[in-house]
Amino acid sequence: MNLKQGIALMSSVLAFGLATEAGAVCNQTAASTSDRALWNTHGCWQDFFLWQYQAYGLRSGDWSNRGWNNACNVNLEYPKHWNASYLLTYGMADNLSQSFHGTVDYRATAEARSSKFHDSLYHSITDRTDVFGTFTPRFWPWDTDRVETACPLYNATVSNSNPGSRAGDYMHEGWHAYFDKYNFNNGNTGGHRPGPQGACTINGCDYFYFHGIGAYAFGALWENNGTASRFHSPNQVQVEFLCDVADQSQWWVPLSVRQAAASDANARAASRFINGPGYTCGSPRPW
Repeated sequence: MNLKQGIALMSSVLAFGLATEAGAVCNQTAASTSDRALWNTHGCWQDFFLWQYQAYGLRSGDWSNRGWNNACNVNLEYPKHWNASYLLTYGMADNLSQSFHGTVDYRATAEARSSKFHDSLYHSITDRTDVFGTFTPRFWPWDTDRVETACPLYNATVSNSNPGSRAGDYMHEGWHAYFDKYNFNNGNTGGHRPGPQGACTINGCDYFYFHGIGAYAFGALWENNGTASRFHSPNQVQVEFLCDVADQSQWWVPLSVRQAAASDANARAASRFINGPGYTCGSPRPW
């Protein structure tokens, strides 16, 4: 069954870790400034969240006490989940001469449908506070790959609790699903290489495989040639997405959303790449 080992890849580890709250529910008392700013642009769009739960394969049992039946309460986890999906679906400028990749790439990485990007998956949630997210490949042939996002993406007091970082984790975990589909081994430390090593300061490192703007046509992010000349790591896809949110988003995307995305991307670029710091949001494009 190739690499589907039924082991959760703690693929999006926190740099310094937080205490685990076993059996807890994420903090449901507040939403970050950027979550509320983006929310105000759509005002709780019912048609969108009725589409989103299907597109992301959400299951009611996973989200029943997290806003499944209260989808317009932005303090709860499910509304925050679809708020991030809204940014991903409509917020990118898709500038051929400036964007790393297009909406078609980011949607295919995040959404549940089987494609050239990954096999079928579904999005769930965990109360863990020591990770941002996990990817768990299916064990049984009739099962489905699972992406879980965790409380640090939903608790408003954590800097990563913002729409860009949450959607960025959809990229990261979705790219572990891509590796699983094509049997790429990115390392045995939660799907990454052990660290610290090189410029990477945490235990869970990637390489940044530099490519020029326009090297990938929109829709071609999944392509690789089996060498470093045409390849992406999970942290790289995440950083490129976050920098596209920061620098190449639609005019109406709030400044607080773009600033939070840039902060997350630049922190990752500085700490998670062996050959870092990789790309920094705001640097001139193309090169």
